[in-house]
Amino acid sequence: MSNTRLAYLLLILTTFFWAGNFVLARAVHASVPPIGLAFWRWFAVAVFIVPWAWKDLKQQWPVMRAHPWLMLTFGVFSVGAFNTLVYIGLQTTTAVNALLLLSAGPVFIMLLSAIILGHGLKAVQVVGLTISAAGVLMVLTHGDLSNLAGFENNAGVLWVLGGVISWALYSVLLHKKPSGIGGQGFFAMTVIIGVIGLLPFYLMETFVQNRPVHIDMNLVLTVAYVAIFASILAYLFWNKAVELIGANRSSPFIHLIPAFGLVLSVLFIGEQITTSGFVGLALIFAGLVVAAGKFGLGKQG
Repeated sequence: MSNTRLAYLLLILTTFFWAGNFVLARAVHASVPPIGLAFWRWFAVAVFIVPWAWKDLKQQWPVMRAHPWLMLTFGVFSVGAFNTLVYIGLQTTTAVNALLLLSAGPVFIMLLSAIILGHGLKAVQVVGLTISAAGVLMVLTHGDLSNLAGFENNAGVLWVLGGVISWALYSVLLHKKPSGIGGQGFFAMTVIIGVIGLLPFYLMETFVQNRPVHIDMNLVLTVAYVAIFASILAYLFWNKAVELIGANRSSPFIHLIPAFGLVLSVLFIGEQITTSGFVGLALIFAGLVVAAGKFGLGKQG
């Protein structure tokens, strides 16, 4: 198999695993509490990844120690916040809605890049972001702007949107990551920080909200999937694919996540995508195409 074909296979598997993470979290939302799911997912990942990356951690520790707030930010916004907020949102909104909002991630990355990194937006990019924003609004309101007054009944989509913005912020801040930090060491440290950050919220969910995690086969299989497939294998596959064909050629595959996820949601948990959902998704993608035209995303890496 050629390097390109292998990379494409790895990218397809990665996005399939990530899509399954959303659908599975919705499928078990009534039996597995969201923060508990996030905590045990990343705890399981830490058990595997920290010993594997120990050598890199030791080598990179002096640089990490010199940038404590930056490392804390990376761990909190990626491992700590992103999936946790999405899991909380999936308690009350559908996997379809979550996946539609996930498709707006690149739009928020562009917007935050302009705000934080000073990457100027040209007129065509503003037009594209506006179109995508209309798509996000379509998803949030289900095509009826009067629903803006009743967001307390749609808190789930706001939690998911918060998760998407958290990931976008993490992605933008990666531009500030020191050159001496990377690879397995960086991933392991973000997992460690994320698990430590999740612990007090997990304890609060367990003892204050009285939502303990019940250890049964349902939990074991769920954590096994999100830890092994959606975390470890996805991380390894994605990195290998980027190594083979570059980040620019790999990044468009992210759009397979909502595509796979919508199919899985319909087939396995009986959800449906509404007309407003289709329109919202079309607007998000259309705006992204317009805005990304000047970003050179189509260039080969």
